[in-house]
Amino acid sequence: MSDLPLLPEATAVTDALVRDAIQTYGAKLTDARRALLHKVVSERTRHFAMVLEDLKDPHNISAVIRTSEVFGLQDVHVINEVNPYRVTKSVLKGSYKWLDIHCHARRMGCFDALKAKGYRIAVASTNHSQSLFDLDLSIPTAFYLGSEVMGNHPETLARADVRFIIPQHGLTESLNVSVCAGVILATVDRFLREQGRDRFGLSPEDRSALLATYYERSAVGIDRNSPVHYWD
Repeated sequence: MSDLPLLPEATAVTDALVRDAIQTYGAKLTDARRALLHKVVSERTRHFAMVLEDLKDPHNISAVIRTSEVFGLQDVHVINEVNPYRVTKSVLKGSYKWLDIHCHARRMGCFDALKAKGYRIAVASTNHSQSLFDLDLSIPTAFYLGSEVMGNHPETLARADVRFIIPQHGLTESLNVSVCAGVILATVDRFLREQGRDRFGLSPEDRSALLATYYERSAVGIDRNSPVHYWD
């Protein structure tokens, strides 16, 4: 197997662990598979994140997760303070294996964690005038989508940095939440293509660590390296 780049420039211990994972699991994969995983990792971004706030329908949760993976986001946050995290595997089509899905038991815990990472909190709302298409997407942004029935929680709306609407030209009041996510992600994708995805990609350290994770999940599954992370 040819030597594979994207090793982290961190501590010697981290270097050794990641390098060992890349070599060990990479040896179990075909050249074509390794090339595909390299390409995907090189195009991943954490500049944007999707946040699902107490969605009830597992089909909607699954559809947003799948669409986020397709458009190259790495992180999806799921708030399950009211409704539990449930997914429909037939809708996911295995997409969750390649993401980091963060399940938050507390709404404000999720909010505070994202703010600590430097994200602007942008909440989709039908009761606002600012368009999604007018947002400054150069700012790291976490897009919040509220519950299908109740919408966004008042605490979220009160603390949001920005509220936005997806322009509509019909009589129907709102879009399905998974369709709303699709419009947001397509808008984000256009921005990344126009500005250059490499400008908003992962750091070399993150790319190497993610490549090692992808190799492991591709070679032996997710039992020892779960994509789902639970937070209080």
